[in-house]
Amino acid sequence: MDSSHETDQQFGRKNVLDSSTPKPFAFWSCLRMKKAPLVIGILAVCLPLAVSGQGAPSLKNFTWALPGDVSFGLVHLNDTTAPIIFQPPTLYSIRARAHTNTMFYVQATPDKNVQIDTTNFVIEQNGETVASLPTNIKHFEKGKVAVPKGERIEGMLTFNKLVNVSQPFTVKHGDDSVQIKFTGDQLKALAPAPGEPK
Repeated sequence: MDSSHETDQQFGRKNVLDSSTPKPFAFWSCLRMKKAPLVIGILAVCLPLAVSGQGAPSLKNFTWALPGDVSFGLVHLNDTTAPIIFQPPTLYSIRARAHTNTMFYVQATPDKNVQIDTTNFVIEQNGETVASLPTNIKHFEKGKVAVPKGERIEGMLTFNKLVNVSQPFTVKHGDDSVQIKFTGDQLKALAPAPGEPK
């Protein structure tokens, strides 16, 4: 079993943001390597999402690009996005944490050898700076991490508090930044359904 699959199982993560295009022979090579149950399981999860339109559009609505030496994809973790990326039981702890702390799922693939510092991601809002704690999935260990060209970077950022999403805020990584401003539709998607606790 390869290390990326072990990592996926450890974090209960679904590989839904992989930007690589599947090759026709990859499916057959998986079958030859006796990974057919995995392939069938992925198809069983992805096909209903693709048909119902719940998968990629929901992620796209809550994804921002943080430019720089490495362009990081940041997915705001909430009740809409967490179930698309993670599976139970991991899903439950991440969703609970996302109710008390602002969290982002982070993914990138550098086009050159890079060194990233995972400890200097912050949020700035209304003159306040909120620090974060990285959680490693792949190449996202706490501190400075050397990442070879083409290797996937993947992890989570848990900020020290829940920021007010009804107001714009900026996510910074060193000198690089992206402003995040939720639309009315995004805010509606974040609101709990009637009868659900906040």
